[in-house]
Amino acid sequence: MSSILSGPVIVLGLITSIWSVLLFARDRRASNTMLLVLVAFEVLLLVQLIVAIVLVTRGERPDETATFIAYAASELLILPAGVFWSAADKSRTSVLVIFVACFAVAVMTARMFQIWSTVGG
Repeated sequence: MSSILSGPVIVLGLITSIWSVLLFARDRRASNTMLLVLVAFEVLLLVQLIVAIVLVTRGERPDETATFIAYAASELLILPAGVFWSAADKSRTSVLVIFVACFAVAVMTARMFQIWSTVGG
């Protein structure tokens, strides 16, 4: 895993987290634009998973390979779950579910980058 891939994932996760808090503060729900950004975010996570699997199968394995792969696979489930939960909930706080999902993905990616730093070391 390189910072070329994990950096944009972390930055996009933090930006969408802040965006969702701003929507909450303005008493708004997630817009179509935000949903499109979340779809692009999910595609980026899929690319990250594919790259991680390719690197691991080539023999570049971190000390905690199982944890690393579990994080990479779990990230793919977090955003869709957050979006569906937010869409199903009609309350004012529904957009905060997207905040939690995006922030969780950013933190998990940072942890994956930290785990990956043990490769070759």
